[in-house]
Amino acid sequence: MRLVGEVKHSRAGEKLNIVVVEAEEQARRIHEAVKRRAFEIFEKRGTGSHEQEDWRQAESALLRPICIGRMAVDDSFWVSADATNFQEGTINIWVAARRLTICGMPRPKQQASALSPSSSVRQEEVMFRQVTLPIEIDPFSVTACINGKFLEIRLKKAPAKPAQATRAAAA
Repeated sequence: MRLVGEVKHSRAGEKLNIVVVEAEEQARRIHEAVKRRAFEIFEKRGTGSHEQEDWRQAESALLRPICIGRMAVDDSFWVSADATNFQEGTINIWVAARRLTICGMPRPKQQASALSPSSSVRQEEVMFRQVTLPIEIDPFSVTACINGKFLEIRLKKAPAKPAQATRAAAA
């Protein structure tokens, strides 16, 4: 894991941490977070065996759908996401050659008190959004900023591998 950069933007000096994290490690971290939440749900219930239901409930609380836009421009791939889902200053971006994970603390909802405790996301929980990239990117050349309501991430395409190296590897 390597911190690529800490990007600051004018919106209240918000920091975005960009970290290189291998895809398998991203998946492991998310799996562990879901596992912890599923166990907490199980403990709260107190009785019965509902592992699959607990797991699905934990996943739905932590793996949140976030509107994502993607486009390729020249030597870059751009990802745009709604930043209003996250509390200011909590956004982390994990990058690997073919995967991007945006994570952070969810923004408190005003109507959260009307929801039952089991259906709302607790304030100390991180929510995740994974994006599988259609191209290989250079994880060390990522920039990001908050532009209005949007998190904008620029991922530079990985350099093309020379044809000779590809042929030699195949032989």
